Amino acid sequence: MDTPWLQFTPSFLTMPAFPLLFMGAQVFINTLPYIPPMSIHTELPLSLFDAVTRAFLLTTGTPSFILNHVSPTISSSPWALTLSSLILANAGFFFVNLFQMLSPYGWHVKTPPEFLPGGWRTMDLWVAPLMTGLYALLTQAQTVWVPYHTYAVQRVGKSTIFGSIELLESTELSDNSTITRVTPSVQPMQRTDARSLCALVLAMLFAYRAILNFGIDWGKSNGQTKSKKRVIRSKNDGKRLSKDHIKISYKS
Repeated sequence: MDTPWLQFTPSFLTMPAFPLLFMGAQVFINTLPYIPPMSIHTELPLSLFDAVTRAFLLTTGTPSFILNHVSPTISSSPWALTLSSLILANAGFFFVNLFQMLSPYGWHVKTPPEFLPGGWRTMDLWVAPLMTGLYALLTQAQTVWVPYHTYAVQRVGKSTIFGSIELLESTELSDNSTITRVTPSVQPMQRTDARSLCALVLAMLFAYRAILNFGIDWGKSNGQTKSKKRVIRSKNDGKRLSKDHIKISYKS
């Protein structure tokens, strides 16, 4: 959706691999004899798979469009990076909900849930720019993120997986004397480690959402607790009472 604005040719016009992958997945789903209902048994395991694929999209797919752009203004803009991640990761859900593509009554226009009161709290909506920004911060993908990453690592005070501190020596000549200065420099986090960290954070968030929506009672078949109602009935319930029986009951 955002490739024309970035002066990119859409990938499905040059590489048919992704459209064929989506078509093959749709054919596979249509041939399944039975689709299990949504429950904790299906949503919790799939949250891990969703986190891995979403992390690849938000840390590799989206940043590559912006960071490799020919325009220095776009490639160095954090707003272009985060907004592109927001649009690329949520445009499909937005149009499906806008036109009600999955409705059994046919397509019709309806306000998407993201635009309803409280819709901004939708996890899929805000997690996209958050993970892309976290990845750019840890890897120092743009110069604007370098001071914040440097400050965070220096506050820790030692080299960690989130960034290492290296001492750089610089030599200056002044009045026939040599002055050596040592300045700390923070190195970025490895891209593979940052991608794995984002996938771990997404897995925890999606697992929390699945537990919040379907409960944690793994022993139940449908993930819901069914309780039997206890009905107390009288002895004469459902019986046709005669006049004599009413008199006897009244006297007693």
